[in-house]
Amino acid sequence: MNGYGDQPEFRFDKIQFDPFKKYIIPIAFVIGIIILGYSSIFTVKANQEATILRFGKYMETVGPGLHFKLPFGVDRVYAGEVKRIYNEEFGYRTLRSGRESMIDYNFRGASEVSLMLTGDRNCAVVHWVVRYKIKNLKDFLFNVRNVKSTIRDVSEAVMRRIVGNRSIDEVLTIGRRGIEGVAEKEIESFLDSYGCGIDIQVVNLKGVNPPEQVKDAFDAVNKAVQLRDQITNEAEGKKNKVIPAAMGKKEQAIREAEGYKIKRINEATGDTKAFLAVWREYEKAKDVTRRRLYLETMEKAIPKCDEVYIIDKDQKGILPILKLGESKVLK
Repeated sequence: MNGYGDQPEFRFDKIQFDPFKKYIIPIAFVIGIIILGYSSIFTVKANQEATILRFGKYMETVGPGLHFKLPFGVDRVYAGEVKRIYNEEFGYRTLRSGRESMIDYNFRGASEVSLMLTGDRNCAVVHWVVRYKIKNLKDFLFNVRNVKSTIRDVSEAVMRRIVGNRSIDEVLTIGRRGIEGVAEKEIESFLDSYGCGIDIQVVNLKGVNPPEQVKDAFDAVNKAVQLRDQITNEAEGKKNKVIPAAMGKKEQAIREAEGYKIKRINEATGDTKAFLAVWREYEKAKDVTRRRLYLETMEKAIPKCDEVYIIDKDQKGILPILKLGESKVLK
């Protein structure tokens, strides 16, 4: 009794299963097919590849799409994103990326990675990132126990050696591109020798700064260096402006002198040829040529004289020539 009247007592052993017995085997078969199909089919995404191990032995690597495997744990599948670019950050970590990125430089252990000794016994705080892709999924999964830790150890060792072979000025300014290129090649070479199965895309120096304790002194030195470079560049600019102008004037003077030389040579050559021509004519008829030259000279000279006198060696006096060219007015 429960306040609602008598209720019939439920008895499991009274249920009749005979009508359902004929469906048990087909239902079990269908369920088995579903379980078998579910455990035999797997899908690889578009940016992935997958390796298949059979009883723990590597069988093959398959690309994106629908694939089959032996069920019940005979084949085991391990997928990896081979088209994704992975980042390993050193000396900093990105908390949030996007338009307003949030980067942490002060987490525990950051300074132990980023603080390095340069070749001239100065200190530099180096932050860098290694970007890589999986190029061989089999090697990436099975050759090295912890690929990420290996990448970090190799990258830090290579970067410390490269920075340690350069001066602080090279690390802070002009040598950054060279450091990136050398680090990329050396990290790739070491990881290939270990069979990590990855391809280094780029090594990028995110920031190279002096330690905080000496940052103000470094800034003052950099300002002085910039001022020196500015003055040097201005002086070079003036030099590059003045020297070409002076060279132009020099070339102009040289060309003018060469032109004057050629002119004088030509004039002298012409005068010489004219004289020689007269001399040849003179040689042919000396008396006539002498008389003609005399008359031509007197013709040019007499009009310029105010008074003309003819002196005869046989006379004792001087006979003036009347100024016939002057007009006289009779009064």
